[in-house]
Amino acid sequence: MTTTSKKRPPAQQNPAADATVTERSDADLLSTYRLMVLAREFEEQLGAIFAAGKLGGWFHSCIGHEATGAAAAALMRETDHLVPYHRSRVSILGKGMTARDLAMEIMGRATAPSRGRAGETHINYAPARIYGTTGVLGANIPIAAGVAYGVQQRGLDEVVVCGFGEGTSNRGAFHEALNMAAIWDLPVIFICENNLYAEFSSSRDQMRCADVADRAAGYGIPGVVVDGNDPGAVYTTLAAAFERARGGGGPTLVEAKTYRLNGHYEGDPQSYRDKAEVAEWAERDPVTCYRARLLQQQNVTEEQLHTAEREAADEIRTAMTEALNAPPAGKDDIFGDIYAGGPL
Repeated sequence: MTTTSKKRPPAQQNPAADATVTERSDADLLSTYRLMVLAREFEEQLGAIFAAGKLGGWFHSCIGHEATGAAAAALMRETDHLVPYHRSRVSILGKGMTARDLAMEIMGRATAPSRGRAGETHINYAPARIYGTTGVLGANIPIAAGVAYGVQQRGLDEVVVCGFGEGTSNRGAFHEALNMAAIWDLPVIFICENNLYAEFSSSRDQMRCADVADRAAGYGIPGVVVDGNDPGAVYTTLAAAFERARGGGGPTLVEAKTYRLNGHYEGDPQSYRDKAEVAEWAERDPVTCYRARLLQQQNVTEEQLHTAEREAADEIRTAMTEALNAPPAGKDDIFGDIYAGGPL
C-alpha cells in the first residue's frame, strides 16, 4: 500500500474545555440520562440474577462506567461502528442492541441474536454494526483499526469507536494498532476507560506514565484526559475526536478517568481496594451526580427523571424475565454455522 506522509499536529493531553450539560438540548440530555439509568438497571438486575445462582459463568459489572458509554453512544451515528470490550454494555445498548437481546445472549438462550453463543464476553450485533467482543484483552483494538481501514478505503463518512481498559494499554496489540491508525490517519477513536484497576492490580503498579493518554505522543496523535464520570465533559471531548476522525484527521486516544463501583467480577472480595477509596468514588457516582446536575441547571423536571427511571426499570425487568424463561441454546445452536454443510 502506498501512503502519503503528512505533517501531523503535536500530541496533546488536554482536559475537556469547560464542558457543561448546557451545551446540548434538554431533550438530548434527558436521552443520555435515560441510557445511563437503563444501563444501571441492566447491571443491577443481571447482577442479582447472577448472585441468585440463576446465571453461570462470569459477570463483569459496568456500574460506574455509565457516563463514558452514554456520551459515546450519543455521538455515534447508525452508520458508525462499535468495537467493544467487556465493560462496554452501556455503549452496546446505546448503539442499538435491545436489552432483551443482550440479556438473551448473556444467558445463553437459543433465541438470542447469536443463538446464545456470545455469552458475556463475545457480544456482537451486526444490525447495529457492533463487532464481537474478544476473549483476549486488547485483541479488539487492531480489529478496530482494521474496520477503520476498510471505511477509509471505501471513502465512507463513518467512524469506528473502540473501548478498552487501562490494563490493556500495556499489551502489544494496543501499541501496534495505534501506530497503524496514526500512520494511515484512520477514522478511529480509542477510548480507554481507566477505572484504576486492571483486575486486582492498581494502575500505579503497572505503568510509569501518569496517564494512558501520554502514550499517544509516541504515535503523533492527540491524547486527551477527561473526567469519565461527567457525561458533559466526555461528550465535549469525544465530539472533537469525532470531528477529527470524520474530517480525515486521523485517530484520537481518549482516556476517561472513572471507577468501577463493583469488583472486577461479581463475587470479587475486593481485598485489594481501600474501603475509604471506594466510598469516595461512590460519592461521584455518575448516575446520581448527573441527575443532580440536570435538576440544578433546570434542564429537566423531577417528573421527567422519575418517568425515565420507572420506564428503565420496567424495560429491564421485562427483558430479564423473557431471557430467564427462554429456551437455552442446544447442541445445534452451539455447533451451528461452523461448517458450510450445516451442524456437526
